[in-house]
Amino acid sequence: MSDAYGELTTHSDPPITLNLPVAGTFVKWPNFNAGLGGPTDLIQIDAPNDQFVVGANGAGIYRSILTASFSGDPNTLVHGSVFLNGVRQTKLEFCREMGGAGDTGSAAGNGFVILAVGDILDVRFVADVNNKDVDIWHLGFTLHAVLRDL
Repeated sequence: MSDAYGELTTHSDPPITLNLPVAGTFVKWPNFNAGLGGPTDLIQIDAPNDQFVVGANGAGIYRSILTASFSGDPNTLVHGSVFLNGVRQTKLEFCREMGGAGDTGSAAGNGFVILAVGDILDVRFVADVNNKDVDIWHLGFTLHAVLRDL
């Protein structure tokens, strides 16, 4: 039995800006690149759609790791979260308050998630104030199977 794993990444200098127009409304990250991953019957890296898709033989328990380095508008609380089939996974997210103007920091969220065939996972961001920008320098989203064939 081979391991199922996948990696989506963004590394950008200068950073890529994502506008968060409505406080409390998540916006999907639109700029991932495919990293390592596979086999595709277990985890499909769908970089054009910035998401993972669980393959025909990929059901199981996975460890999800989300890491980010970003800057943004001062005095803004930013959440980054994994979404499973369009539903926020609060145990798989991070939260960071941006302090002064030009503040750059990092944040991470990780945990375990049960996945079924056809499940879709993506990353989204939200701010606590309307019309805020988050500038992403580095973003990594990885999955690794812990137990398959449930």
